[in-house]
Formats: sequence, C-alpha cells, structure tokens
Amino acid sequence: MTKHFLANTVLFPLLFSAFVVNAAPLDRERELQVSEKLEEELKDGEIMWLDANGEKFQAILKKHTSDLTIGAAIILHGMSAHADWPQTISPIRRALPEYGWTTLSIQLPVIAAENQIEDYGKTLDRSVERIEAAINALHELKFRNIVAIGHSFGAVSALSYFAKADGRRIVALVAIGLQDYAFVKPPIDIFGLIEKSNIPFLDIYGSRDYKKATDQAADRRLAAKKGGNRDYIQVEIEGADHYFTKLEGVMIKRVRGWMQKAAPGVSIFIDLEKESMEKKTKEDNEIQTGQ
Repeated sequence: MTKHFLANTVLFPLLFSAFVVNAAPLDRERELQVSEKLEEELKDGEIMWLDANGEKFQAILKKHTSDLTIGAAIILHGMSAHADWPQTISPIRRALPEYGWTTLSIQLPVIAAENQIEDYGKTLDRSVERIEAAINALHELKFRNIVAIGHSFGAVSALSYFAKADGRRIVALVAIGLQDYAFVKPPIDIFGLIEKSNIPFLDIYGSRDYKKATDQAADRRLAAKKGGNRDYIQVEIEGADHYFTKLEGVMIKRVRGWMQKAAPGVSIFIDLEKESMEKKTKEDNEIQTGQ
C-alpha cells in the first residue's frame, strides 16, 4: 500500500481561476501531476504514497534528527498549495525534526482549475479521510503522540477532522492563520467547530495577517471559552503576515515551545554508550551468578 521514494525541493504554485462552469469540483489528475513533480525534485525528506479509501495521495516524511524523540506532527497546507509549500509549510516541516518531532506533511485534495475557489468546501470529507490515513501510517511507525498543524484552510481541515472522526487519535492542534471562510460551499461554521474542540489548541496568527484572521481573533477566543476549552491559547506574532514571511523562526519557536508543554508524550533519549554499558553489566552479573 505504501511506497517510499527519496527526492529533491520544488517551488511551484497551484493557480486557480474563478470561472463558473459545470465541472467536477476535484481534479485528481492535476493533483497527481503536482505530486509527481514534487517527487522528482524534493531533496529534504522521504516521499510516501498513502491510501485513503482506495485513493492514493502523497505525503512527505521527515524523521526526527535529534536523539530526543517526542512525537509526530501531521502538517496540513492551505488552499492552492502542496505538501512542501515554500511558505510556512516547508519551514515548519523541516525545522521540527531538529527538536524531536517527526513530521508528515500530506497533500490535501485539489479543485479543478476552472472551478471557483468556493468549491474547496467539497474537499473536506476527503481531507478528513487523508488525515485518518496519515494517523494510521504514523501508528505503523510506532507514533502515538500525534499533533496536527494546519495553516490557513489546512487548519479548517483539521477542525473538520475533529468534528467527524475520533479526535482522540490526535492529542493537540496548532492552527496557523485560522479564519472564517464564508464563501466556501457547503458552509463551514468555524466558530462552532472551535466551540466543540476539547483538546489543547494553539491559535497563532500575525498582527499583519489577513483581515479576517485578525478581526475574528476575539470571536475565536470567545468560541473556545463558550465550549469550556481551558487548553485553548491564542498568540499574536507582532509584524507577521499570513505566511510569517521573514518571521518563520519566531513562529516555529512559539509552536514547538507550546507543543512541548501541550503534547509532551513520553520523551525518549537514546544514549547508546550507556545502553551498551548496562547490557555488559547485566551479562557479567549473569555469568557471576551462573544464570
């Protein structure tokens, strides 16, 4: 079911026009073309092909590079992007492994180029299925302490997952640049989803973010309060835009600092020399006791 490939970095956009036509909302061919291009050019990470109800999709795995192992993070990109999007997504998926977090950035469904952007509302059911498949893949890799990190519409996809699936399989949520998408069909009640959230929840945005992200900050806080989520925290990064341009490091520092507190997991520090000495001591003791 799962294939692994090594690959190299790519910077290319998925651009969508806004013409009204009677076309299928999702474009699998376009998505696979983007994924295959990424597979050819990616250099930092390992390509995986996962399966969600018989539909294969791409993910990028980057294993933790430190001796400390904390858990894994599923990374979810926004509209018109891909699993290694150079803004926000690529920086965070490549940085967290240095601090004990394995990252799995997944490709979310793509709408047909000739469709209106409002059709992204029709992608959420499949996004939920893909998040579930990503969790299964991480379980196969022995990860149980799993956090979801969504940027922009990727954060909406994560909230949709908690509303429709077993949220206990993800222990915390980081929403970056979260905002309401009133134009999306079928409509999404962002504040209702926040109100129903009952897990540790970091809502992080920039002071120069999109207008809705900043203007609705108080409404998001109120929704979490109404829902009784005492583990909700909101952080504004001064001077940051929607993509945290030139402030990626600040954003990543705040995210990983919060994750270490909200989802500490069972940290494992591998000390090979100590492990070897303990094994030798045990063997010596067994020899002396005649076991």
